[in-house]
Amino acid sequence: MVTSMSKHRSAAGVVAFDGHIYALGGHDGLSIFGSVERYDVQTGQWSPMPSMLTRRCRLGVAVLRGKIYVCGGYDGATFLQTTEAFDPVTQQWQFVAPMNVTRSRVALVANCGRLFAVGGYDGLSNLSTVEVYDPEADQWMPIASMCAHEGGVGVGVLPPL
Repeated sequence: MVTSMSKHRSAAGVVAFDGHIYALGGHDGLSIFGSVERYDVQTGQWSPMPSMLTRRCRLGVAVLRGKIYVCGGYDGATFLQTTEAFDPVTQQWQFVAPMNVTRSRVALVANCGRLFAVGGYDGLSNLSTVEVYDPEADQWMPIASMCAHEGGVGVGVLPPL
């Protein structure tokens, strides 16, 4: 039987990593969370993990080089451009370079050793812009925009055929 998370979460980030499913941030309609819970697919149990440094909902989340990255979102007052990385070995979160643009409802995907933040919402309008994060340089750079303004877009990576 699958146990319940300790908090009901809407607009959370979810990612699969190293045999676990992580639920990060989100809200319950009253409060926005920085908390993180991890589901063990073997035991069917949720357990608390170290909280993010910033509470956020509608965030982007992806795994790159053994770390979980979160970016953007909304903290209840501000649309965010901050990015954090979680190291499961040290169990520590740290800030890395912020994105160039505030992005809530952002899609985040890892490919070719980099992170791609796609679209989103900046508090005024949906975005067509895309930026890429290089973890070696700890820097976000803008790349070609999408043809349409999209917030809440889904992205994925297909293996080569």
